[in-house]
Amino acid sequence: MNLLLLLLVLALLAMIAMLGVVLWRTRRDCAEHKRARELLWLAAKAFDAAEGMCITDRRGIIQRVNPAFTRMTGYTADEVIGQNPSLLHSGRHDAEFYATMWHDLLTKGHWAGEIWNRRKNGEIYPEWASIAAVQDEQGETTHFIVNFFGLGKQKAAEDALHRLAYYDPLTHLPNRQLFIEHLGKAQAAAKRGKHYGAVLFVDLDNFRRINDARGHETGDQLLREVAARLIRFLREEDIVAHFGGDRFTVLLAKLAGSEEIAIRFARGVAEKIRLVLSMPIQWQDSTYVLGASVGVALFSVKGKTLDEPLKQAETALNQAKMAGRNAVRFFEAVMQIEVETRMALEGEMHRAIERNELQIYLQPQVDGEARIIGAEVLLRWQHPERGIVPPDHFIPLAEETGQIIAIGEWVLLEICRLLARMTAAGQALRMAVNVSPRQFRQPHFATRVKAALVATGADPDWLTLEITEGLAIEDIDGTIATLSALKALGIHLSIDDFGTGYSSLAYLSRLPVDELKIDKSFLRGVPDDARNTALVEAILAVARHLHLSVVAEGVETVEQATFLRTCNCDCYQGYLYGRPEPIETFLQLL
Repeated sequence: MNLLLLLLVLALLAMIAMLGVVLWRTRRDCAEHKRARELLWLAAKAFDAAEGMCITDRRGIIQRVNPAFTRMTGYTADEVIGQNPSLLHSGRHDAEFYATMWHDLLTKGHWAGEIWNRRKNGEIYPEWASIAAVQDEQGETTHFIVNFFGLGKQKAAEDALHRLAYYDPLTHLPNRQLFIEHLGKAQAAAKRGKHYGAVLFVDLDNFRRINDARGHETGDQLLREVAARLIRFLREEDIVAHFGGDRFTVLLAKLAGSEEIAIRFARGVAEKIRLVLSMPIQWQDSTYVLGASVGVALFSVKGKTLDEPLKQAETALNQAKMAGRNAVRFFEAVMQIEVETRMALEGEMHRAIERNELQIYLQPQVDGEARIIGAEVLLRWQHPERGIVPPDHFIPLAEETGQIIAIGEWVLLEICRLLARMTAAGQALRMAVNVSPRQFRQPHFATRVKAALVATGADPDWLTLEITEGLAIEDIDGTIATLSALKALGIHLSIDDFGTGYSSLAYLSRLPVDELKIDKSFLRGVPDDARNTALVEAILAVARHLHLSVVAEGVETVEQATFLRTCNCDCYQGYLYGRPEPIETFLQLL
């Protein structure tokens, strides 16, 4: 009896234990079931997130897409399920791109990168895609999960920054930085391909004058039109850049393997640029004519630094401008030597006045009886190493660098001292001094001249100041104001090189001048050259009617002098009557 009772108790305890296990397992299963439901709910929410999602089978056939996929691509789930994702291909990626993608998926199990796809409406857009392979318990790939999001805003921001960094905002052409990058690639390609390329430097001839006269709005419009013209006629592979202001550059990346053919092609392009930019531009009922100077430099297989062709093209451009503008020039080695010489002269010119290296020469001016009545003041540079430097070598450089102002003031002061000295000695003669454009356009130029006269005690009646036609016409109102102030001082005023510029009677009649100076080019061949003879007669007739005296320079023959006397010319200057001499030598002639 006791044994039976014990067995019953043990059985009851076992049943209680089993019931406890069952209850524990039930509670655990409920918790796991709840957790599983939460995970499914989270997965569903994730699937409906803002990022596009697409699930494919192992062959790449679309099994499921989320709403974000539809919003981004325009395709509904019914339209793409069962399809291959290739229906989204934009055509911007080649077969190698997709082969690399599949290689990474099959070997690494994932791929991520930027890709361009096409929406249902045909629009091509950038996106960032991440693809992961899903494997079963045996390690076999069963599905692929694709996540992607659009890069449109980021791309737009990147493009905006890129345009700010590499493109000119006015013309939308590449800027200097981007042009140099293209030039570096072109040089590398030229070395590999053993062919020639070329850099063209383009400078608009009359832009600054128009820009100053008509304002920046007009100037900006002209620059945009120039950019449009350059783009229209150049090849698609050629690069046009705006270097700022009125300067453009053109890169002809691939011309030919022969230097001769490359030069011929580059010259043809440069001439075409010159002609195209010389054509009138119509804007706001006005017509503008610019013109252009072009410098050209070739590059090829020979090693050159990155910016060397650019420097050479700019050197050639400066040669074109010095040749009178509206011209094309090629870079040559002699050009570089000249540039280096000019740079050396520029440095030495700073010290020329201090070292008394500048010397004043005088060339006699005579009347019809060959009596000396005046002299033109000329300048020579007695360089300690180079010897006599001709004025046509250093005067343009001094004008360009602004040193002409200091030189001009020194000459004026020295001549005023000479006039005072000659007047005191009873040898007064009129001295004609050329005034440079920079010096003449200085504020209060007339006041500076007056100060020189007062400081030296020179009589202004014996001083003649000469300006060129081009200088006179640049700012006619300003010119008249300055000349009038000089005239009020008692100074004699002359128009130099008359006939080589505008020769406009309208402006000539307004200028308070006393004299015209016939350029020596008109006396060549006189009196046998009928054309030049007629021009000289016309200038003398105009001067006579306007009550102006006339100086004829460049008189070298008796025949020329005789002809001028028959036309009642007032004053003669040239080698027939004397060459330029230092001041003391000239005074001995008197």
